[in-house]
Amino acid sequence: MELKWLEDLLSVAEIGNFSRAAEARLVTQSALSRRIQSLELWVGVELLDRSQHPISLTPEGEDFIAVAREIVAQSYDAKRKAMANSRIAATGVRVACLHTLALYFLPGLFADLRRKIGAFQVSIVAETRTIDEYLTALLNGGSDFFISYDHPSVRFDIDPDAFPSKEIGIDRMIPFQADGSVMKTIADASDDPIPYLEFSKTSYMSHVVGSILQAAPAKLNLAPVFRASLAESLFTAARGGLGLAWLPESIVNGGFAEKPVAATSDPWSTTMKIKIYRAAQNSTHTVEAIWQALESRE
Repeated sequence: MELKWLEDLLSVAEIGNFSRAAEARLVTQSALSRRIQSLELWVGVELLDRSQHPISLTPEGEDFIAVAREIVAQSYDAKRKAMANSRIAATGVRVACLHTLALYFLPGLFADLRRKIGAFQVSIVAETRTIDEYLTALLNGGSDFFISYDHPSVRFDIDPDAFPSKEIGIDRMIPFQADGSVMKTIADASDDPIPYLEFSKTSYMSHVVGSILQAAPAKLNLAPVFRASLAESLFTAARGGLGLAWLPESIVNGGFAEKPVAATSDPWSTTMKIKIYRAAQNSTHTVEAIWQALESRE
Protein backbone atom coordinates (compact mmCIF):
# COMPACT_ATOMS: atom_id res chain seq x y z
CA MET A 1 0.00 0.00 0.00
CA GLU A 2 1.27 3.49 -0.87
CA LEU A 3 0.41 6.79 0.80
CA LYS A 4 -0.55 8.33 -2.53
CA TRP A 5 -3.32 5.72 -2.89
CA LEU A 6 -4.92 7.07 0.27
CA GLU A 7 -4.49 10.64 -0.96
CA ASP A 8 -6.15 9.65 -4.24
CA LEU A 9 -9.12 8.20 -2.36
CA LEU A 10 -9.50 11.35 -0.26
CA SER A 11 -9.40 13.51 -3.38
CA VAL A 12 -12.02 11.47 -5.26
CA ALA A 13 -14.26 11.32 -2.19
CA GLU A 14 -14.05 15.09 -1.77
CA ILE A 15 -14.49 16.04 -5.45
CA GLY A 16 -16.78 13.20 -6.54
CA ASN A 17 -15.29 13.04 -10.03
CA PHE A 18 -12.31 11.06 -11.33
CA SER A 19 -11.38 13.56 -14.03
CA ARG A 20 -11.26 16.61 -11.76
CA ALA A 21 -9.61 14.64 -8.97
CA ALA A 22 -6.90 13.56 -11.41
CA GLU A 23 -6.27 17.20 -12.35
CA ALA A 24 -5.99 18.12 -8.68
CA ARG A 25 -3.57 15.25 -8.11
CA LEU A 26 -1.46 16.16 -11.19
CA VAL A 27 -1.87 12.69 -12.73
CA THR A 28 -3.82 11.27 -15.64
CA GLN A 29 -7.32 9.96 -15.04
CA SER A 30 -6.26 6.44 -16.02
CA ALA A 31 -3.37 6.51 -13.53
CA LEU A 32 -5.65 7.72 -10.75
CA SER A 33 -8.19 5.01 -11.55
CA ARG A 34 -5.50 2.29 -11.49
CA ARG A 35 -4.23 3.49 -8.12
CA ILE A 36 -7.71 3.51 -6.60
CA GLN A 37 -8.23 -0.02 -7.90
CA SER A 38 -4.90 -1.07 -6.39
CA LEU A 39 -6.02 0.34 -3.04
CA GLU A 40 -9.31 -1.52 -3.24
CA LEU A 41 -7.47 -4.76 -4.05
CA TRP A 42 -5.19 -4.18 -1.06
CA VAL A 43 -8.13 -3.48 1.29
CA GLY A 44 -10.20 -6.29 -0.19
CA VAL A 45 -13.44 -4.35 -0.76
CA GLU A 46 -14.82 -1.68 -3.09
CA LEU A 47 -14.43 1.75 -1.51
CA LEU A 48 -16.16 3.87 -4.16
CA ASP A 49 -19.64 3.55 -5.68
CA ARG A 50 -18.98 4.36 -9.32
CA SER A 51 -22.64 3.92 -10.32
CA GLN A 52 -23.59 7.25 -8.80
CA HIS A 53 -22.86 10.82 -9.92
CA PRO A 54 -21.11 12.35 -8.21
CA ILE A 55 -19.09 9.31 -7.18
CA SER A 56 -19.66 8.43 -3.53
CA LEU A 57 -18.17 6.15 -0.91
CA THR A 58 -19.53 2.69 -0.29
CA PRO A 59 -20.43 1.85 3.32
CA GLU A 60 -17.05 0.10 3.59
CA GLY A 61 -15.44 3.19 2.10
CA GLU A 62 -17.12 5.40 4.72
CA ASP A 63 -15.58 3.26 7.46
CA PHE A 64 -12.17 3.16 5.79
CA ILE A 65 -11.82 6.84 4.90
CA ALA A 66 -11.69 8.00 8.50
CA VAL A 67 -8.63 5.82 9.05
CA ALA A 68 -7.18 6.98 5.71
CA ARG A 69 -7.47 10.64 6.76
CA GLU A 70 -5.74 9.89 10.05
CA ILE A 71 -2.89 7.99 8.35
CA VAL A 72 -2.32 10.79 5.81
CA ALA A 73 -2.48 13.49 8.48
CA GLN A 74 -0.02 11.66 10.75
CA SER A 75 2.32 10.98 7.82
CA TYR A 76 2.47 14.63 6.83
CA ASP A 77 2.84 15.75 10.43
CA ALA A 78 5.82 13.42 10.82
CA LYS A 79 7.24 14.68 7.51
CA ARG A 80 6.87 18.34 8.52
CA LYS A 81 8.71 17.67 11.77
CA ALA A 82 11.50 15.79 9.99
CA MET A 83 11.84 18.53 7.36
CA ALA A 84 11.91 21.21 10.04
CA ASN A 85 14.73 19.39 11.77
CA SER A 86 16.62 19.00 8.49
CA ARG A 87 16.61 22.71 7.75
CA ILE A 88 19.71 24.58 8.80
CA ALA A 89 17.60 27.32 10.37
CA ALA A 90 14.12 28.88 10.25
CA THR A 91 15.33 31.22 7.49
CA GLY A 92 16.81 28.34 5.49
CA VAL A 93 15.68 27.14 2.08
CA ARG A 94 15.96 23.73 0.41
CA VAL A 95 16.99 23.59 -3.23
CA ALA A 96 16.64 20.57 -5.53
CA CYS A 97 18.88 20.54 -8.59
CA LEU A 98 21.06 18.53 -10.93
CA HIS A 99 24.44 17.45 -9.57
CA THR A 100 26.42 19.60 -12.03
CA LEU A 101 24.57 22.77 -11.02
CA ALA A 102 25.09 21.98 -7.34
CA LEU A 103 28.85 21.87 -7.88
CA TYR A 104 29.44 24.78 -10.22
CA PHE A 105 26.48 27.16 -10.21
CA LEU A 106 24.67 27.22 -6.88
CA PRO A 107 27.56 28.30 -4.60
CA GLY A 108 28.09 31.50 -6.60
CA LEU A 109 24.36 32.11 -6.98
CA PHE A 110 23.64 31.94 -3.27
CA ALA A 111 26.74 33.92 -2.32
CA ASP A 112 25.39 36.69 -4.57
CA LEU A 113 21.90 36.42 -3.07
CA ARG A 114 23.26 36.64 0.48
CA ARG A 115 25.02 39.89 -0.46
CA LYS A 116 21.73 41.27 -1.76
CA ILE A 117 19.21 40.20 0.89
CA GLY A 118 21.32 39.33 3.93
CA ALA A 119 22.19 36.08 5.63
CA PHE A 120 20.11 32.96 5.08
CA GLN A 121 20.90 29.26 4.99
CA VAL A 122 20.58 26.86 2.08
CA SER A 123 20.39 23.08 1.93
CA ILE A 124 21.12 21.51 -1.47
CA VAL A 125 19.47 18.25 -2.56
CA ALA A 126 21.35 17.11 -5.68
CA GLU A 127 19.77 13.87 -6.80
CA THR A 128 18.11 12.57 -9.95
CA ARG A 129 14.31 12.58 -9.86
CA THR A 130 11.50 12.74 -12.38
CA ILE A 131 10.05 16.17 -13.13
CA ASP A 132 6.83 15.12 -11.38
CA GLU A 133 8.80 14.30 -8.25
CA TYR A 134 10.55 17.67 -8.34
CA LEU A 135 7.21 19.48 -8.68
CA THR A 136 5.55 17.42 -5.96
CA ALA A 137 8.41 18.33 -3.63
CA LEU A 138 7.78 22.01 -4.38
CA LEU A 139 4.10 21.59 -3.57
CA ASN A 140 4.47 19.66 -0.33
CA GLY A 141 7.41 21.65 1.03
CA GLY A 142 10.07 19.04 0.38
CA SER A 143 11.99 21.77 -1.43
CA ASP A 144 11.57 25.52 -1.91
CA PHE A 145 13.23 25.80 -5.30
CA PHE A 146 14.03 23.53 -8.25
CA ILE A 147 16.93 24.59 -10.49
CA SER A 148 17.50 22.90 -13.82
CA TYR A 149 18.90 23.30 -17.28
CA ASP A 150 16.39 24.27 -19.94
CA HIS A 151 16.88 23.15 -23.54
CA PRO A 152 14.49 22.64 -26.49
CA SER A 153 15.43 18.95 -26.70
CA VAL A 154 13.82 18.28 -23.29
CA ARG A 155 10.38 19.80 -22.78
CA PHE A 156 8.90 20.09 -19.29
CA ASP A 157 5.11 20.30 -19.15
CA ILE A 158 4.95 22.70 -16.21
CA ASP A 159 2.00 24.96 -15.36
CA PRO A 160 3.54 28.47 -15.21
CA ASP A 161 0.80 29.70 -12.87
CA ALA A 162 1.36 26.93 -10.33
CA PHE A 163 5.14 26.90 -10.78
CA PRO A 164 6.51 30.31 -11.85
CA SER A 165 10.07 30.32 -13.14
CA LYS A 166 12.95 32.65 -13.93
CA GLU A 167 15.95 32.33 -16.21
CA ILE A 168 19.02 32.87 -14.03
CA GLY A 169 21.97 31.76 -16.12
CA ILE A 170 23.38 30.20 -19.27
CA ASP A 171 25.73 27.28 -19.86
CA ARG A 172 26.89 25.54 -23.05
CA MET A 173 27.25 21.93 -24.06
CA ILE A 174 30.57 21.66 -25.92
CA PRO A 175 32.79 18.88 -27.32
CA PHE A 176 35.90 18.14 -25.25
CA GLN A 177 39.11 16.13 -25.49
CA ALA A 178 41.95 16.18 -23.00
CA ASP A 179 44.64 17.19 -25.50
CA GLY A 180 42.68 20.16 -26.82
CA SER A 181 42.42 18.75 -30.34
CA VAL A 182 38.69 18.17 -30.30
CA MET A 183 37.83 20.41 -33.26
CA LYS A 184 40.62 18.83 -35.31
CA THR A 185 39.25 15.39 -34.43
CA ILE A 186 35.82 16.45 -35.64
CA ALA A 187 37.12 18.20 -38.77
CA ASP A 188 39.35 15.26 -39.73
CA ALA A 189 36.69 12.65 -39.01
CA SER A 190 36.52 9.86 -41.54
CA ASP A 191 34.94 6.43 -41.34
CA ASP A 192 37.36 5.49 -38.58
CA PRO A 193 35.62 5.10 -35.21
CA ILE A 194 36.13 7.87 -32.64
CA PRO A 195 36.30 6.68 -29.01
CA TYR A 196 33.20 8.26 -27.48
CA LEU A 197 32.21 8.94 -23.88
CA GLU A 198 28.44 9.11 -23.69
CA PHE A 199 25.73 9.98 -21.20
CA SER A 200 23.34 7.28 -20.05
CA LYS A 201 20.45 7.11 -22.49
CA THR A 202 17.81 8.21 -19.97
CA SER A 203 19.75 11.21 -18.64
CA TYR A 204 18.82 14.82 -19.39
CA MET A 205 22.23 15.50 -20.94
CA SER A 206 21.88 12.58 -23.34
CA HIS A 207 18.94 14.31 -25.02
CA VAL A 208 20.86 17.58 -25.29
CA VAL A 209 23.89 15.90 -26.88
CA GLY A 210 21.59 13.90 -29.15
CA SER A 211 20.08 17.13 -30.49
CA ILE A 212 23.58 18.42 -31.32
CA LEU A 213 24.57 15.29 -33.19
CA GLN A 214 21.26 15.13 -35.06
CA ALA A 215 21.62 18.72 -36.32
CA ALA A 216 25.39 18.55 -36.91
CA PRO A 217 26.75 19.28 -40.41
CA ALA A 218 28.46 15.88 -40.57
CA LYS A 219 27.86 12.44 -39.12
CA LEU A 220 30.61 11.15 -36.85
CA ASN A 221 31.45 7.50 -36.41
CA LEU A 222 31.27 7.58 -32.62
CA ALA A 223 32.22 4.32 -30.90
CA PRO A 224 31.06 4.35 -27.26
CA VAL A 225 33.77 3.21 -24.85
CA PHE A 226 32.44 4.70 -21.60
CA ARG A 227 28.96 5.59 -20.34
CA ALA A 228 27.84 7.45 -17.19
CA SER A 229 24.89 9.47 -15.94
CA LEU A 230 27.02 12.17 -14.28
CA ALA A 231 28.81 14.77 -16.38
CA GLU A 232 31.63 14.81 -13.83
CA SER A 233 32.31 11.12 -14.48
CA LEU A 234 32.55 11.72 -18.23
CA PHE A 235 34.84 14.70 -17.65
CA THR A 236 37.19 12.60 -15.53
CA ALA A 237 37.24 9.91 -18.22
CA ALA A 238 37.83 12.46 -21.00
CA ARG A 239 40.58 14.18 -19.02
CA GLY A 240 42.21 10.78 -18.66
CA GLY A 241 42.39 10.49 -22.44
CA LEU A 242 39.67 7.88 -22.94
CA GLY A 243 37.98 9.73 -25.77
CA LEU A 244 35.67 12.50 -26.96
CA ALA A 245 32.78 13.77 -24.82
CA TRP A 246 30.20 16.53 -24.90
CA LEU A 247 30.14 18.33 -21.58
CA PRO A 248 28.73 21.47 -19.95
CA GLU A 249 31.27 24.26 -20.47
CA SER A 250 31.11 25.04 -16.74
CA ILE A 251 32.64 21.63 -15.98
CA VAL A 252 35.37 21.99 -18.57
CA ASN A 253 36.28 25.43 -17.19
CA GLY A 254 35.95 24.39 -13.56
CA GLY A 255 33.14 26.85 -12.93
CA PHE A 256 31.04 29.59 -14.48
CA ALA A 257 32.42 32.78 -15.96
CA GLU A 258 31.67 36.01 -14.10
CA LYS A 259 29.60 37.22 -17.05
CA PRO A 260 26.95 35.00 -18.71
CA VAL A 261 28.16 33.31 -21.87
CA ALA A 262 26.67 34.38 -25.17
CA ALA A 263 24.57 32.08 -27.31
CA THR A 264 26.72 29.93 -29.57
CA SER A 265 26.56 29.59 -33.35
CA ASP A 266 28.99 26.66 -33.36
CA PRO A 267 27.09 23.71 -34.92
CA TRP A 268 28.89 21.29 -32.57
CA SER A 269 27.74 23.10 -29.43
CA THR A 270 24.44 24.30 -27.99
CA THR A 271 23.30 26.81 -25.40
CA MET A 272 21.43 25.68 -22.29
CA LYS A 273 19.47 28.10 -20.14
CA ILE A 274 19.42 27.69 -16.37
CA LYS A 275 15.99 28.16 -14.79
CA ILE A 276 14.69 28.26 -11.25
CA TYR A 277 11.17 27.15 -10.29
CA ARG A 278 9.09 27.61 -7.14
CA ALA A 279 5.56 26.79 -6.09
CA ALA A 280 3.30 29.84 -6.34
CA GLN A 281 1.74 28.86 -3.00
CA ASN A 282 5.10 29.06 -1.20
CA SER A 283 5.19 32.61 0.19
CA THR A 284 7.64 32.27 3.07
CA HIS A 285 9.69 35.39 3.77
CA THR A 286 13.03 33.98 2.58
CA VAL A 287 11.54 32.49 -0.59
CA GLU A 288 9.91 35.82 -1.49
CA ALA A 289 13.10 37.75 -0.75
CA ILE A 290 15.16 35.43 -2.96
CA TRP A 291 12.58 35.62 -5.75
CA GLN A 292 12.67 39.41 -5.76
CA ALA A 293 16.48 39.46 -5.68
CA LEU A 294 16.57 37.16 -8.72
CA GLU A 295 14.87 39.83 -10.84
CA SER A 296 18.24 41.45 -11.50
CA ARG A 297 19.66 38.18 -12.89
CA GLU A 298 17.05 37.74 -15.64
